[in-house]
Amino acid sequence: MITVEDALRIAFDAHDGQKDLDGNPAIWHPLAVALRGRNREEQVAGLLHDVVEDSDITFDDLLQRGVDEKIVDVLRLLTHAKDMAYEDYVKRIVDSGNNIALHVKYNDLQHNLMRGRAGGHEKQVAKHEKALALIESALH
Repeated sequence: MITVEDALRIAFDAHDGQKDLDGNPAIWHPLAVALRGRNREEQVAGLLHDVVEDSDITFDDLLQRGVDEKIVDVLRLLTHAKDMAYEDYVKRIVDSGNNIALHVKYNDLQHNLMRGRAGGHEKQVAKHEKALALIESALH
């Protein structure tokens, strides 16, 4: 079973040198998502939720590094394939009913909205507000 500290190391390695839209270290986002997690699974998944999407690390690599299969399944849901429409991606998470994935995506969207509004990224904000409404409906 992977620890939060192990997941933190993986996330730091994966996002090393990456910047977000505003030029901030990309690692800040998964840290913020993880800090909103209510338990170890949500924290680990929060730290790792962008790793496969934004680095050369694969799901198999994560399994080999000791990430629980349950968490890797969550990460498969949370990883947005480039060939899938964003709304379809969010609906897939909702339709899965996976409680961990739903809460991590909720935390992800909350942080994305905060930084999108602060940075004046109106197109991103609109997309994330729509996605948040879908996730919130699944959580209630």
